[in-house]
Amino acid sequence: MTSPFSDRRILVVEDEFAVAASLGDVLEILGAAVVGPVPSVEKALRTIESESRIDAAIVDVNLGGEMAHAVADRLLARNIPFVFTSGYDDGVLRNRYPQIKNCQKPYAFAEIEGALASAMARADRKTA
Repeated sequence: MTSPFSDRRILVVEDEFAVAASLGDVLEILGAAVVGPVPSVEKALRTIESESRIDAAIVDVNLGGEMAHAVADRLLARNIPFVFTSGYDDGVLRNRYPQIKNCQKPYAFAEIEGALASAMARADRKTA
């Protein structure tokens, strides 16, 4: 069975090195090419603009004390599916991003995997 992540370029926006490394490892095992990880809003925005292809993203909501709203807005503008990871309650994000799944920390990777696969499938249906 082929993984929905096979040959996909997944941007990891995460400021905690250990978390970013483990996300990257699992994504690579699933067949994805990891873009990043990038630890800040500024670097994430630069990466989104400079990369020729990003198929999806995992975005930590709080990057070194800065909220990642600008990153989420840029991803939405470019129609790149993504999920949030956050220690925040869903209500903090629901008002501004009702369509984006928030995987609350601490999370199991299976939750992120399922949420991101669903987001990519929705995006694929829109472009088909």
